[in-house]
Amino acid sequence: MDQPLSLTLLYTGQIAGDLALLPRLYTFIQQLKAAAHPPAPLLDLGGSCADDVPHCRETGGRSTLIALDGMGYHAANVAGLLVPEQRERLAQQVTLGLVNEERDWLFQSPTAGAGSISATLRPRDDTARLQILLKPAECTRIVAKALFLEAVDAGQVGVAVVDLRGEPALISARIHQMPAATPPNASIAGLVDFVEAEARYFARQAR
Repeated sequence: MDQPLSLTLLYTGQIAGDLALLPRLYTFIQQLKAAAHPPAPLLDLGGSCADDVPHCRETGGRSTLIALDGMGYHAANVAGLLVPEQRERLAQQVTLGLVNEERDWLFQSPTAGAGSISATLRPRDDTARLQILLKPAECTRIVAKALFLEAVDAGQVGVAVVDLRGEPALISARIHQMPAATPPNASIAGLVDFVEAEARYFARQAR
């Protein structure tokens, strides 16, 4: 029997500027990706920065997104986080797809078959193979080719597997809690140090 033509995706959310979390989160994500069938897009459902976090204020919400880009994320919900000018400027500096009400992200997947797979904030293309709703939902489900993803907290990683034969169908969905003993990744720790240093530089320039 043929194996299902499937897509596995991993996602996070509500990081809220907690850069210290990211080196351990990266290790955990890599462990989960090792068990997934590639390619496995890595997405963020939003809430990556918070106004009460200094580096978020100093960079206009860009700091955590730059870190996510360095961690290999494919797309992130930036609605309400970046003003249009900031989004366009950041889009020239990162490969991370910056999804808002006006801009979607298109996933180039060899498993997609005919039609497209995109990350969007609202369903808008009936001809798409699959539309991933990049914002928290009450539960993970597929409705009319739109994949809704259950909300996750910081330190959690959601994993959803979708069968792409015929009409998209949800194979499995699970939210994983990062173990407390997860070791940090040294490269991402260095990236976090760089992002924090850049935020301090921006703060000095603004004075």
